[in-house]
Amino acid sequence: MQLKSLTIENFRNFEKVNVDLTNQNVCFGMNDVGKTNLLYAIRFLLDRDIRKNGFKESDYFRNERDRVIRITLGVDLSDRLKDEDSQHIIAKVGGARSSNELDNFFFQVEGTYDISEEVGIPKIYWGSNLKDLDEITQNGIYSNLDNLFKIVYVDPTIDLEKTFSKNRRQLFDQNKLDENDITISNEIKTLGIEMNKKISSMGVIQSFQDTITEEYKKLKKEKINIEMKSEITINGYFSNLIPYIKKENDDNIYPTSGDGRKKILAYSLINHLIQAQEGNKIIIHLVEEPENSLHRSMQIALSKQLFNSKVYKYFFLSTHSSELLYEMDNTSLIRIYSEDRINCDSYIYNVSEEYKNVKKELNRALSTALFAEKVLLVEGPSEKVLFEKILENVYPTYELDGGYILDVGGIKFKPYVDVLKGLNITPIVKTDNDLKSKRDNKTIFDLIGIKRCLNLINDEEKSIEPVEIEYFENDAQGKRVPNNKVKKQKIKDKKLELYVLFQDTIEHFKENNIYLSKIDLEHDLYEVIGDRMEEILGSNPINYLQDHKLLNMIELTNELTRTDCNNIINHPLFESLRKLVPNEVD
Repeated sequence: MQLKSLTIENFRNFEKVNVDLTNQNVCFGMNDVGKTNLLYAIRFLLDRDIRKNGFKESDYFRNERDRVIRITLGVDLSDRLKDEDSQHIIAKVGGARSSNELDNFFFQVEGTYDISEEVGIPKIYWGSNLKDLDEITQNGIYSNLDNLFKIVYVDPTIDLEKTFSKNRRQLFDQNKLDENDITISNEIKTLGIEMNKKISSMGVIQSFQDTITEEYKKLKKEKINIEMKSEITINGYFSNLIPYIKKENDDNIYPTSGDGRKKILAYSLINHLIQAQEGNKIIIHLVEEPENSLHRSMQIALSKQLFNSKVYKYFFLSTHSSELLYEMDNTSLIRIYSEDRINCDSYIYNVSEEYKNVKKELNRALSTALFAEKVLLVEGPSEKVLFEKILENVYPTYELDGGYILDVGGIKFKPYVDVLKGLNITPIVKTDNDLKSKRDNKTIFDLIGIKRCLNLINDEEKSIEPVEIEYFENDAQGKRVPNNKVKKQKIKDKKLELYVLFQDTIEHFKENNIYLSKIDLEHDLYEVIGDRMEEILGSNPINYLQDHKLLNMIELTNELTRTDCNNIINHPLFESLRKLVPNEVD
């Protein structure tokens, strides 16, 4: 089974949203946009303990009770020949599955408000044809849908003590004691009885018992005595068990103090309970902001658990943490945001084969950008250092207003652009006007900078012919050898020539927020503040910057003034940077 789609209509702050799903789904967005409501919609559909209370007036969009709430989950059963969950669904739904549509199946809850009952009565449906679903008969709060799914909701404030106490009987099922355990159990009971006798013989206990019995009889005339007992012999020794920490090579035990440690242990308990439970229900986890109280390293560890463990086969995760996304792959990214109304955009994110070995590095860069509204993509750390310095001077709150600068570590912009566009996050690209010589003919150069930009706007069909740059000369023996000084100058001249020749194409790039340098970043910068660069870095600042890009760029940025930064950001060559700044900022 593959989770395929989720549609929410007229529920809380969602008028109508539809998102594509995979079995691993991540919801993110600003506070109060509806991440919790999206998870709650899934609970309302699949969890009878939530559904049994019906829809309240406040569950209806804008409290408009004449609307009809619909929450619909679509699944793909095309793997039915090999997947047990698909087979389980097919066995349970029977004739509700159409022979004309074997792969797709839908589950839906609908709520029409009953004014006389002051509640929206949930009706549940399933079927292969979304326009003609079968209503599922309900027996009280139970229905056949409840035999299919189990929702495991993990809230942000998951409590170790409550989780342990609630599940103590399941964790320590006394019906499963073997003969040795039964013998030990009886010995413990005997010891408990002896312990209570010893407790009762203590003078301080006897004095308290006599005093409290006398006080009680003043209020109520009864022939009773108050006695103090350890609950071990009353409720059983399992009722008093609580987890402690015991370190290796240390005989002492320590309480599980610290919210982070308690949360990790609580997750461990939940994982154990799920794996140990009987039955064949399909378990869907709803994990809400688990990063609370977790150190960064623990968030990364939890990311591995979520995305790589078989325990979390189906899950929805809401989060503000980029670290929790480091291990994501084949994941539906669901961005919830507010414009005129609450919107959702989803993008099925897959790590391509060329990035599999560096998945964490790719995801680390991308995951932070997902929480922005506009992202400026640059080739490397030197560009990032420069642009951050400029914005810190001109518009220091750019990140608070949704801006972000992302170093893609080279020229592989495409995967970032595709994801950001898919989530309605604005990508802005600043890249060099690169040329690259062919292996079999060093004087023929491909226009890879322009082609890169065409690729980003999916216009690779445009014919871009290579250019010839002759830089070989005859040496004293008449042999053809390259003149690197001539080569460097001619490549520079050719780039400037191409920038003019392709001006219409470059303007089209700008319309798509893609900005091509005339030559490269260093030459663009020199055109704007050349005198200042020579003052700071010496007579040949471009070569100096390109020799040790990051280190020397830091040296330059440390000396840039606010005037320098304003001159740069207001120059047409740095229009890309201006995109992160509101028009009213000078």
